[in-house]
Amino acid sequence: MEDYEDGQEQALPVPIAPPGGGEVLEAIVRPALVAATRLFLVAGVVLVLVDETGELRGAVAAGDLAQVLEDAAPQLWSGPSLEVLASGAAVCTSSLPTDGRWPALARQPGLAGVNSLLCVPVEGSAGPAGTLTAVRRPDRPWPAQEAESLVTYAGVVASLVRAAAESQSNAQLIDQLEHALHHRVVIEQAKGILMEREQLDPAGAFDRLRKAARAGRRRVSEVAAEVVAGRPLPPPAPPSNGNGARRPPA
Repeated sequence: MEDYEDGQEQALPVPIAPPGGGEVLEAIVRPALVAATRLFLVAGVVLVLVDETGELRGAVAAGDLAQVLEDAAPQLWSGPSLEVLASGAAVCTSSLPTDGRWPALARQPGLAGVNSLLCVPVEGSAGPAGTLTAVRRPDRPWPAQEAESLVTYAGVVASLVRAAAESQSNAQLIDQLEHALHHRVVIEQAKGILMEREQLDPAGAFDRLRKAARAGRRRVSEVAAEVVAGRPLPPPAPPSNGNGARRPPA
């Protein structure tokens, strides 16, 4: 079997991006956050995402305060989100400016006039994926039923986050396969040219490409692309005699 990835080439050389890329995540999750602002009658809802180590990965928000909440993602993460991720339980307040637990968040200029905050966990397939936080201006307490409803809604958002990750992963796999297929097609074209030009069989033509790639410390597909473009390969090196020295031409 021919190894198309001899030289310095890998089978799927396209780098894997983190799952759930920004554009895909926003397209899938943001509509659900918009719906949440209407369902819970709040000024904004923000999804704060963390990585497998618990570090802040990003945020997506909706509502009148969407931009403010996205800008405040670091303070949300180090404040109520961190408490939720540590305990696994929801946290809330109806007096954010004077609560005292999250002073860095309360000092955010864009959140002036916001009094009530409710933050609940968003579970991923292998642990916490982040938190879902709702904020509103009136200093109204959060009834237990309302908090439970937001927890349930966070489960819906979690499923959308997983769907976004799977969608991104599938798109990356397609890109990788297309990349590998393109390289293989170019190599097959170059083999055909060498078979006709140098009267070689398929294995011999591929061997010519492989050795030329190794000699130049390049990828087989790069050398093949040059052959397809009409550039000749350098002449093959003369075979060595038994002790490693090259035989002189006859």
